Amino acid sequence: MVWIRSTEDNYVNVDNIISLTFDNKCNSFVAVVGHRDVRLQHKIYHYKPLGSLLQGTQPPTENEILEEIIAAIETARRANAPDILDFNKILDY
Repeated sequence: MVWIRSTEDNYVNVDNIISLTFDNKCNSFVAVVGHRDVRLQHKIYHYKPLGSLLQGTQPPTENEILEEIIAAIETARRANAPDILDFNKILDY
């Protein structure tokens, strides 16, 4: 079982995730979790492009980051992978 650590120190089971998306209001990537008629968003990675711009590098696009998040989840589902994913540590931009 693989879990994702949110930026609020909550844990989200990847099997309960309905979608992964970018929320412009909080400038974060969120995992949408639902059960029946209730939908909750958990911030899983806060996007900070300013650091890359100040270093003189091009920050990754939202789609590139989403691809890396999905790839990390798929890799973690395989054997010998960490049970808890913390994207603030995994994605080092």
